[in-house]
Amino acid sequence: MEESNSRTHGGNIDSLAKRLACSREEILDFSANLNPLGFPDWLRPLINSQISNLAYYPDIGYESVKNAVETGWGIPANELVLGNGASELLTFLPKIMEFEYAILPVPSYSDYERVLQKNSIRFEYLESQKEANFDLDYDRLEALIKSDSEKNKLIILGHPNNPTGRLLNNTKIENLARRYPDTFWIIDESFLDFCTGAESFRKNRPRNMAILWSLTKILSIPGLRAGMCIADSNICERLTDLLPPWSLNRLAASVIEKAAEDPKFFEQSRNLLDRLKKPFFEQLNSISQLTVFPSETNFFLIKLSSPEVSVTDLKEKLLEKYKISIRDCEKIPGLGSGFFRLAIRNEDDNRFLIQALLEILKLPSVFTACLRKKPALMIQGTASNVGKSLITAAFCRILRQDGIRVAPFKSQNMALNSFVTVDGLEIGRAQALQAQAAGVPADVRMNPVLLKPSSEKDSQVILNGKPLAAMDFRDYTNFKPKAFEQVMRSYDSLSDEFEVIVLEGAGSVSEVNLKGNDIVNMRMAQYAQAKVLLVGNIDHGGVFGALVGSLETMAEWERKLVSGFIINRFRGIPELLNPGIQYLKTYTNKPVFGIIPHFEGLGLPEEDSLEFKSGNLSDESPLRNRIDIALIDTPRISNHTDADALRLEEDVRLRIVKSAQELGSPDVLILPGSKNVASDMHYLRTSGFSEKILKMSRDGVTEIVGICGGYQILGTKIHDPYKIESASVTTNGLSLLPIETTLEKEKILKQVSGKHLPSEKEVYGYEIHHGNTEVKDSIPTVIVSHDGIHLGHSNQNGRVWGTYVHGIFDADEFRRSFLDKIRLRKGMQVLGGITVKYELESSLERLAMGVRNSVNINEIYRLLGLK
Repeated sequence: MEESNSRTHGGNIDSLAKRLACSREEILDFSANLNPLGFPDWLRPLINSQISNLAYYPDIGYESVKNAVETGWGIPANELVLGNGASELLTFLPKIMEFEYAILPVPSYSDYERVLQKNSIRFEYLESQKEANFDLDYDRLEALIKSDSEKNKLIILGHPNNPTGRLLNNTKIENLARRYPDTFWIIDESFLDFCTGAESFRKNRPRNMAILWSLTKILSIPGLRAGMCIADSNICERLTDLLPPWSLNRLAASVIEKAAEDPKFFEQSRNLLDRLKKPFFEQLNSISQLTVFPSETNFFLIKLSSPEVSVTDLKEKLLEKYKISIRDCEKIPGLGSGFFRLAIRNEDDNRFLIQALLEILKLPSVFTACLRKKPALMIQGTASNVGKSLITAAFCRILRQDGIRVAPFKSQNMALNSFVTVDGLEIGRAQALQAQAAGVPADVRMNPVLLKPSSEKDSQVILNGKPLAAMDFRDYTNFKPKAFEQVMRSYDSLSDEFEVIVLEGAGSVSEVNLKGNDIVNMRMAQYAQAKVLLVGNIDHGGVFGALVGSLETMAEWERKLVSGFIINRFRGIPELLNPGIQYLKTYTNKPVFGIIPHFEGLGLPEEDSLEFKSGNLSDESPLRNRIDIALIDTPRISNHTDADALRLEEDVRLRIVKSAQELGSPDVLILPGSKNVASDMHYLRTSGFSEKILKMSRDGVTEIVGICGGYQILGTKIHDPYKIESASVTTNGLSLLPIETTLEKEKILKQVSGKHLPSEKEVYGYEIHHGNTEVKDSIPTVIVSHDGIHLGHSNQNGRVWGTYVHGIFDADEFRRSFLDKIRLRKGMQVLGGITVKYELESSLERLAMGVRNSVNINEIYRLLGLK
């Protein structure tokens, strides 16, 4: 017959990556039928242990490997031939005798036909019918065997078949082989390890049969060729003579030997596939334009029936838009137009493919939830105290500065330093700092599990912010599955509210003795689908060994989660690290994303913001025993960060009020800065705010504070002769203070410090305003700068006051004095001392700037899909 199909296979990942200008890891390859479980955990350490042995030729007889195969799988050594993959053995098997004729059931693996053509063997197709789900027609097969008088007939069959996934009937094939001894049967069992309950022909193999067995699919190692042929000893001798010596390299030989000792991995693989197969089949089959044929292995054959989209179109769109590769089967004999094949991958990949198919075919989604989780960056470390907490805080602040809604998360923290949230719940202090860096209130969901050591053996377990019990290691290990359920709920709830989550790992990522019960490092990264940056502390010494060694302890699925490295606390000239960085890249094939210097005197514990207009900054939780502060969200609001320090105080509820109906009766009302005082004053009048504010002033219960533009609004008039802010020459204010403001051409821009006279507390901040304010009557000055300039005034009872000082509440002592005054007025006990040091803000800014300047932030954003 003429050659009918080219030598094409799935899994051409390198050419696809080159075409898409992306890494291999970015492509979801559904064209290669590999184990969704991935490598066995023992594979990498095994290969590393064999590298020194590459200095020696393999044992030409592979005695130790054959002994292991005989012990593990019961295959006699003299009935086994090892080769460089099943494809090599398939290529040479037809040469063991003179075959005049071959029967090739189709559809089937394309290399069967190629081998027949290369060996000039005449062959005939035996087509399986799609109406019979492509099961083999045994009667027709026997008829073909009987119809040709030629001796030495060759028959090649897949068990299961590729691409249909259908198994053979062992009894019928064995009977045919025995009934027709002049036939020779090659049975390809490369995918049989995925088939639960299926029987190999090894058990009752007729003498005129050879079985091919590939381990590269089940072990997910197509790049390391490892195949076996099981046949009678005389056939094995002839095949061995045809093969080149040392066909199997030492690494592949060691893998076969180890695999023979690990039946548990094969069982785990089948169990996982069984869990994945049914929902994937049902999801695919629910798509009206697809016909999915039943399969007994790890892939599905599918026929597309769309009037608008061909398989070629589908393949191209999946690749270009979604970076998904599928196997086009239209040129495979016995199939034809509309056919393609899909491997079964992990649940998230399968769901992502389903969604992509629905979008391309213009069908409604079958999923109600987001298929892929929110972008997540995870900071893990080679050891404790490498700087994970502060680097996490730095990335929280960097993302906040760039206008991204971000929150920190650490599933489990072991610490004695804790923090109590406004809800009276306990979390790690580091997460409170990270929350501050992110510009959001500390939330128990950011650290659902806190362990507080109470003795050498026991720790108090705090779950969701409340003490649960004292547990020793064994008790807590047994409790961890339930703890992780809470962790997942907390994470999902948090990620629903933010655009990005920055996670922190715990201790060392390479604690292999603890991995089985991990809920804080790689298991958490896997659940969050996080991009992991592995941090090493060069100040401790041995950073390159720590980074390489940590990676070497990881299973393959863990390594895939690691995007690269960060070297922390470096002192000196970064260029001096170049040889080490090059070694790291060469050894791991992963980049170094940054070298962060050692920061002196940050003043941080070792352990632009959210969109203001979105309302995410407003605290709408129950007031409880707190001070109620309302900040009016005017249309032209500016410098709303003046209230940030108040937001951090545990005894404050800061509400952002958008309508007069929401105002209520707060303890403190803040009129913020304004880019257009006339416009905002008009808004206050027309929206009903002004009436409520005036009533508050008369009642004398609420303290009313105006900052900059809000200070001007408290006065009687605002003049704008140069129309700097509006066309209104004069705007009437609220007349709560006898002051008038004129907007001048010259803008005042300066830092200021001074004293709040009623409390005698120091204040500081900055001025940004065009207004020149005059006092028209005798009223108290509340703030005066150190150079004698009056920066704020109040009414006679002090319940209404204003200032030009932005950041007026940043000073810790003044802020606490102000709040304690309100507490006293409410009949609450004063707290007295400083409860929050707001100068952490400047330290966080410095930290963020240092980290931003030291890492490849654009590439990290690209990893997260933010650029």
